[in-house]
Amino acid sequence: MNSTSDHDPSTPEPADEQPPLTEEDMPRSLEEIDAALVRLMAETEATVNRLRAELAERRQHEAQHAEIERLEHHLAEATVNWSKVKEFFEEVLRELTGRQAADMGEDERPAGRPEGERRNDPGTEER
Repeated sequence: MNSTSDHDPSTPEPADEQPPLTEEDMPRSLEEIDAALVRLMAETEATVNRLRAELAERRQHEAQHAEIERLEHHLAEATVNWSKVKEFFEEVLRELTGRQAADMGEDERPAGRPEGERRNDPGTEER
């Protein structure tokens, strides 16, 4: 007697598994065999689809956990990037205030400029 075919009645079977076929369950005609094969293929496809969905869910769950583990790294990167943005704005502010000071220095000189002399600004054509 094969121990794999013995079934312990005290052990509950999983909800989606059917008990093994008995002699009474065996199909007798070709139509019954075909119907049993179609049913078996449908059950197998349903099981494969359920397993694929579970695998996809587990992979997504693992990917989320991996990103959570890297959260400290992401936050450190964000801090570095924000400090670079701050440096950029400080540089722009220095350039703008430098230009403004230079422009103010030139604007204070118009009284000292000879009559008719124009300041040579970029974008202003002399005629």
